[in-house]
Amino acid sequence: MRKNKRNAHDPRSKVELANRIADQSKRVSSVYSNMEESVFRSFRFISSFVDRVIFSKYLMPLAALVLALLLYLSVNINTENNLFTTPLSSARTLNDVAVSARYNSESFELTGLPDTCTVVLTGEAANVNNASQRSGTCQVNLDGLTEGTHTVSLVAMGYGDNVTATVTPSNVTVTLLRKTTAQFEVDYDFVNVDKMDSRYILGTPEFLDGNRVNVRASQNTLDSIAFIKVLIDVTGVNADFETEASLVAYDARGNVVNADIIPDTIRVKVPVSSPHKAVPIVLNISGEVPNDLAIENISMDQQTTIIYANEEVLNSIEQVDVNVDASTLTRDTQISVPVNLPEGVSSADVTMVNLNITLAASVTKVIEDVPINYQNNNNNYAAVIEGNETRVSVEVSGTQTNIEAIDADDLFVYIDLEGLEPGEHTIPLEIQSNSVNNYVTYNILKPTIKITLVGEGQGEGDTVE
Repeated sequence: MRKNKRNAHDPRSKVELANRIADQSKRVSSVYSNMEESVFRSFRFISSFVDRVIFSKYLMPLAALVLALLLYLSVNINTENNLFTTPLSSARTLNDVAVSARYNSESFELTGLPDTCTVVLTGEAANVNNASQRSGTCQVNLDGLTEGTHTVSLVAMGYGDNVTATVTPSNVTVTLLRKTTAQFEVDYDFVNVDKMDSRYILGTPEFLDGNRVNVRASQNTLDSIAFIKVLIDVTGVNADFETEASLVAYDARGNVVNADIIPDTIRVKVPVSSPHKAVPIVLNISGEVPNDLAIENISMDQQTTIIYANEEVLNSIEQVDVNVDASTLTRDTQISVPVNLPEGVSSADVTMVNLNITLAASVTKVIEDVPINYQNNNNNYAAVIEGNETRVSVEVSGTQTNIEAIDADDLFVYIDLEGLEPGEHTIPLEIQSNSVNNYVTYNILKPTIKITLVGEGQGEGDTVE
């Protein structure tokens, strides 16, 4: 150990070490220099060789072909499977494609042809996508075929030549029937009546070109036609008008029949009127006011209205009604109620009425000795009432103000004999009031009565009027 330490501090040993390191560095540098020169010589050789090959007038076409082949392979070789690929293919199904036919429609009627078919497009994806955007159809060519049943092919048209179009069904069976002509009388229907003002009434149309038309179709189709309608559009009409209206054939069930109508339109003249009439609005009260209350008064803001209808309906109407259910009233109130329009009335100037209703305490009184009357004794029967009762008592209910002026002369109690035969009957008594007060209720204390009707030759009795 002491000897090594001494050598480490010896100056001569340090110089020898430095010389060895310098010699080793020179040898390494020489090796790297020789390797670098070898690489450059190889590169120059290869470059010179490639230049001679590529730029040789004999080998240049071959080099270009090789480069093109390499480029093609780099694009079309699947790197995972090392297989050649083909362009991406696709298929698309088109449903409900319209079907049409080429045939002599002047002479023949065609049956059995489907309305739609299914088309499957196949080919390159881009071509299929473009073709599916087109308005293609399926067609059958019946040119030259005569009357009878035929099986023909459906062909897809309009999708271009870049795709394959397969049709389902590929064949159809159709029938050609020879057409003939028959004459029909026409009727009419108004259409879009809901789009005209309901105050106007449509009259009977006048057919300016006559009321008969020719219809051309097969005999089977002609036999199925029940009527020909002129469809008159009345959208927004408010006065007499003339128009050109379409004609449509129907079977007995109201289904449209496909036939050639000659002419297919007809000129019509339609009168339009607005008959109307002013009638009173009458208040009808049903039910009873709860909580021992009664109606004191009801005021209406409208007393009359103008109704619109045809003359026959107007002549049958003398009033229109508004209804109030008294059982819903618990206090003084203001309400709006609809006017009840009779059947056949198309419109009215007043359709709602505002009512101001006041209530008061309900009181009751009994009116004695109200005479019993007879109605509708059309056979002049004699009548015998059990116990010879000729008068009854009537209970009157309402507010004090409304019942205090009512007496027996305001009440009409009667027995209705209509339809009754001779013999014994238990008959309800009915009552009418001559009072204009509608807010009072009446109750006959003996609601029914026994009566014997005597016909001619059956016995004695008083004949009643």
